[in-house]
Amino acid sequence: MEKILFVDDEAQILKACRRLFVDSKYDVITAQSGEEALNILKDEEIDIIVSDMKMPYMSGYELLSKVKELYPDIIRIILSGFSDEKVVFEALQKNIAKLYILKPWENDVLINTLEKVLQLEKVLKNNNILKLINKAEELPTIKTSYEKIIKTIDSEKEIHKIVEAIEGDYSIASKLLHIVNSSYYGIKTGSVQRAVSYLGVDNIKNIVIASAFIDSLKFDPRYSKRLALLWKQSFVSNRIFNIIYNEFLNKKIPEIAMTAGLLCNVGIVFMINFYKDTYIEMFDSIKKKGEDITELENKVFGTNHQEIGGYLLRWWDIPIPVVEAAIYHHNPFDDNIINKEITCIAHIAEKYAWDVLEEIYIGKFSENVFEVLGIDKALFERKLKDNMELTGMVGV
Repeated sequence: MEKILFVDDEAQILKACRRLFVDSKYDVITAQSGEEALNILKDEEIDIIVSDMKMPYMSGYELLSKVKELYPDIIRIILSGFSDEKVVFEALQKNIAKLYILKPWENDVLINTLEKVLQLEKVLKNNNILKLINKAEELPTIKTSYEKIIKTIDSEKEIHKIVEAIEGDYSIASKLLHIVNSSYYGIKTGSVQRAVSYLGVDNIKNIVIASAFIDSLKFDPRYSKRLALLWKQSFVSNRIFNIIYNEFLNKKIPEIAMTAGLLCNVGIVFMINFYKDTYIEMFDSIKKKGEDITELENKVFGTNHQEIGGYLLRWWDIPIPVVEAAIYHHNPFDDNIINKEITCIAHIAEKYAWDVLEEIYIGKFSENVFEVLGIDKALFERKLKDNMELTGMVGV
């Protein structure tokens, strides 16, 4: 039985949580302070911790930070009100929490969200995924040099200190400038300071995270062209994410999902690295025959790049919306999805990024995603074409 720990300084809130789950399949435990919660965690194997932000003595932010440090496998969720928006934003940005549920909550929303989070965990603990992962000599981990820069970006508000951290590693600074000067971003500069100022700290962090993943794999030089193509596809996909949010939904990409476009296909990168020629041959066969990639992967390997990508991102402690985008970008209407909007956009970005690169899309595309998002498909395609031509990204 999965265990959920609710933490709130208001006894009535905890009473409501216990009452809500009284007939559920979950074991609900409550704590009225951060200190009490940490004592419970010493003795109980908790699957999810759901915490309020505003609490005396130890805030929810402080509590979840300690949980992340001491018990990284526990899923951390914020349950808080509008007045806590600033601290909630910071917690999500720094990956202190995986999700945010607003108070006062709707009972069905709270129950369904927690059920879907736990279902996601079950998908990632599938025996076939674990068999493949366990065969790998080692899982990709972020090098210390990248970790240092990511931590600096998360903790510093002054841009010059972030610039100094990046410039302190010549290899990373060079890669960053190479990407920034490509057609994906449309600027020409040899200055890290200008690159950070132009793209913004969030975009720079996304590039660093994506670069860290690629660098963590010991890639066979024979597959460098494949890697370069996937790298291009990731950046075009991320660009399409921005276009959809900015020009069609008229809002910013949620902070918690900033890397979704870049990291959707990390599973393919890992499988090429692990299975080498076997996977490359299958990949080429799919492109020629127009088959669905996930169906054939399941048949040949017992799992697929979506599930492997999701596992790796979960291993890296990446926020749930990004993990979902990786797992479900070919299946945007799966019943277990929490963040439908982000997953639907990932579905569009995945398909059209391959189109922009004039490559064959190896999946089944559902045009219903346009209706769900309230986007006119023809208008989207026209705007995308204009944007790509303007930035010189068509067929890059």
